[in-house]
Amino acid sequence: MSHELLLVLEAALGGMGIFLLGMRFLSDGLQAIAGARLNRWISSVADNRFLALLVGVGVTCVIQSSTATTVMVVGFVNSGVMTLLQGVAVVFGANVGTTLSLWLLTLDISQYGEFLIGIAIFFYLFSRREKVRSSAMAAIGLGMLFFGLELLRNGFAPLRGMPEMREALSFFRATSALGFLGAALASGVVTALIHSSAAVVLLVMGLAGAGAIDFPTAVALVLGSNVGTTATALVACIGSSRNALRAALAHTLFNLIGVLLATLVWHPFSAACERFADWAFHPAAGLSPDAADPVAASAYWTAYFTFAIACVHTFFNVATTAILFPFMRVFVAAVTRMVPVRESEKAAEGWRPRFLDPHVIPQTAVALGNAQKEILRMGESCRAMLAELRAILGTPERDEDREEGVFRAEDGLDLAQKEISEYVGRVLHDNVSRFQSDLARRELRQADEFESVSDYIRNALKAYLKIRNAGEDLSDAARAEVLGLCDAVDAFLVDVLDLLQIGDPYNVPRAEETSRAIEDQAKRCRDAHVARVGVTCTSPVKALVYSDLLNAFRRQNDHLVNIAQTLRV
Repeated sequence: MSHELLLVLEAALGGMGIFLLGMRFLSDGLQAIAGARLNRWISSVADNRFLALLVGVGVTCVIQSSTATTVMVVGFVNSGVMTLLQGVAVVFGANVGTTLSLWLLTLDISQYGEFLIGIAIFFYLFSRREKVRSSAMAAIGLGMLFFGLELLRNGFAPLRGMPEMREALSFFRATSALGFLGAALASGVVTALIHSSAAVVLLVMGLAGAGAIDFPTAVALVLGSNVGTTATALVACIGSSRNALRAALAHTLFNLIGVLLATLVWHPFSAACERFADWAFHPAAGLSPDAADPVAASAYWTAYFTFAIACVHTFFNVATTAILFPFMRVFVAAVTRMVPVRESEKAAEGWRPRFLDPHVIPQTAVALGNAQKEILRMGESCRAMLAELRAILGTPERDEDREEGVFRAEDGLDLAQKEISEYVGRVLHDNVSRFQSDLARRELRQADEFESVSDYIRNALKAYLKIRNAGEDLSDAARAEVLGLCDAVDAFLVDVLDLLQIGDPYNVPRAEETSRAIEDQAKRCRDAHVARVGVTCTSPVKALVYSDLLNAFRRQNDHLVNIAQTLRV
């Protein structure tokens, strides 16, 4: 391998590495700025397909990654928050939104990449405000994009004088429809292996700018990278529901159909894009295609192909979306037939996490939003347990199915608390902001407190069953007392769930007042019980266990107020 070729390889690896790290910094910074709004945007999509399409465009413009958006959609479809049709519409929009990334590279500020990094890094290192640090991280990422592109441009300049390299790449020439399709498929395979369409597109820009590949070949390679990047979403749906697999498959088919359509008209499509780029491209001052300096000539052609490839990328995704959007329901029906529901899925029972998608953990705000939804689901499970407990306490006849259901639900909440703790713990291992770290620790405590609530619902049932197993039952007065206490705790649980959904710490004092009222009610029940014991021949077992029953409700109340108080920590 010649010395010149080693220098080109060094520049390619260095430039691409800095570029990809810049993409990560830019995405992480923008996500931190957007915060939980990303989660709300996607999960609030209604049945309006056009609105879902716009949400997909907006979210992807913010996080600068159609793959990340698609992985999020897979998680939402898997959890049942979003229908398959809504998910496919968001995926279509994500393919349009991702075109913004390449247009950022067309800005004529590539020579200022180092300056932007240098200025932003001071704000990132020395500012204490999270929003300023997040904005600085995004600015550092943007500067690294331009710096990486500059390194690649300068490094690939020698290729213009290396005909042997152009000869080696002639295998990928898109001189026919078959050659166009072959180049696209090769690009798709490489993109799937390295899990980065940005790296492939950057490499194509450098090779095209150095004259190593012609424009139609560059078009084929860019379109192929669109197909290859869908492999990440397909991998993300392993172990998920069939609906999640359908959403990921829809993403793949969208791009594959688009490439096949482009192949049918490869020559007019490439020619039209090239003519538009020739007409619309305005080089910066000092750039000339005929410059004597190879580096200066390479700068012109790299800028030109960056603009032209951005045009190709946008035309392709917008045109494919426009063509397939009217047939979205047919599209959904097709992927549903391709991925039918298994019988084992229809018969699946027991608790399983609905929102804890491990593939969105790098999107910290979304991951924490998913954990919060799972915590609210724990609270709803506690409500269901209380409803079953009330039915058992209010009926003299035994109902073993209801009793077993309470015990199974408590086992499920034990598992839920474990799964949430592990999930949030993995989020904390990533580079998160102070606000996100505090939110994660709050969620860990909330999950633990809800699990404790379920423990004491189970303990209340056990206490009542001890009375029943001893051949006794509650008196009418005692039954009315525990049912009233059960209703009060249930109403308090509803208030706490509403409080968590709103996330308003100013309502915590009202929750504390409600908790004190329930504590007073429990004390009155205890005093009434002591008074009854003094005048009736209550068995020792019944007398003691009834106190345990009251104490179980008091502890539920304690843990519920603890949950409310997490909002002001």
